[in-house]
Amino acid sequence: MSFEELLVLHASPTLAGMKCASLICLKNFDGQMSEAAEKLLEKGIMFLKLMGKNGCPLLLVYRMNKLEQALNDETAKKILSDLGYFGNLSNKLDRLKNRFLESSCPHEVGLFLGYPSHDVLSFIKNEGRGFICSGHWKVYHAEQEAKKTFRKFSICRQKYCFMLKNGIEISRLCVTTV
Repeated sequence: MSFEELLVLHASPTLAGMKCASLICLKNFDGQMSEAAEKLLEKGIMFLKLMGKNGCPLLLVYRMNKLEQALNDETAKKILSDLGYFGNLSNKLDRLKNRFLESSCPHEVGLFLGYPSHDVLSFIKNEGRGFICSGHWKVYHAEQEAKKTFRKFSICRQKYCFMLKNGIEISRLCVTTV
């Protein structure tokens, strides 16, 4: 699988500007990040390599402006400060890197992926149990709204996979956001 295919399969809602970030497991990917990655930087897509405690390499694909906005939510700020996240986005991303080294998947990563902060808080408090539905994340509140979002993400992935397969460059699939 090419880097472009991997991105479209696992990060198309982020490329489309619907989501602030996506996390991709690179465990079975032995290819190279292509020159497409450089073109995506011009569109506002950033990349952060992470390593889980279990040794699994990960790639956080994110939009800086959207991620800053997601982490500025009051509940998100409280959760993150309780876990030692302070300062600007760069500091928080450095802390996230360290948290992945401590744990194979720290629960607060959901905030970085744009999941609703109240669902992330409930997930942490309930240790992943008692959710009302799951899809891209475990949902504890606003089930119907979450299901609509899951459908939008799935449709986006299907469309992006189809377009990439039919020769549209990934840089053209990536929406420029402000």
